[in-house]
Amino acid sequence: MKTKLLFLLFFTCSVTVFAQEYIIGKVSSEFDTALQSVVIFNTRTDEKVLSDKDGNFMIAAKRTDELRFIKSGYDRNSSKISAQNFLAPLNIILTKSPYEIAEIDLTFQATGNLKKDSKALDPPKKVVALNSDMKSYMRTPPTEVAPKLSTPSAFAAPNYNAGQVNVLGIASAVFGLVRKAKNPPVTTANYAETQEFYRRVKNTLDLSFYTSRGWDEEQIDHFLIYADQNYSLAKRYRKNFDVSAIDMLMKLAYKEYIKTHKVGS
Repeated sequence: MKTKLLFLLFFTCSVTVFAQEYIIGKVSSEFDTALQSVVIFNTRTDEKVLSDKDGNFMIAAKRTDELRFIKSGYDRNSSKISAQNFLAPLNIILTKSPYEIAEIDLTFQATGNLKKDSKALDPPKKVVALNSDMKSYMRTPPTEVAPKLSTPSAFAAPNYNAGQVNVLGIASAVFGLVRKAKNPPVTTANYAETQEFYRRVKNTLDLSFYTSRGWDEEQIDHFLIYADQNYSLAKRYRKNFDVSAIDMLMKLAYKEYIKTHKVGS
């Protein structure tokens, strides 16, 4: 009877531990270069994660799930999960998308007229004028006053004889320390906390700013992961969910995001 109880306890614990399985892998280019910010999408759960700077990723999955790998400028790839993928890392290779370059004719065709052909080899007049202006500008002495190296008064040692001690400043600093002690410490969010934070952002914040620019849900998910990685949103606000602060940081991240990604702006 005791043996049966021990076996039942071991089986229950095993089911609890292995109920959630994860796929670990790496995404590289066809030239064996690690690819960062690749979207790994589980078509069954709609869960999305991004590869890190070394191309590594981890995502929850089950057997027969299909994972899709998406990155701008590369052909999409997909992989069906099998039992073997839980025993060894899943290595994915993305191929650069082909694109056409407009043909430029640089051939010089001589006319036989030496005077005319020699002018064709001279640089354009606008280039000559620009080079002349740049040389003149470089020779011109600076008109702006160079900054002097000095210690700001805010960081200088207090002069007690001159009455520089700021009593209100000291009281404000003490109040800040007391307030900081009352707030919970900021810790790194784990995988489950991060995913829950993403869901709460999409359900709570007004995302019309992004949808009005033609973004679909997949593009918003990709941007949300980008903003979190660059501004630590889940780490800073998953416990103290400040809508105004999160929205402001996402707008800052948006300005950087549209410079490096080909999306609607």
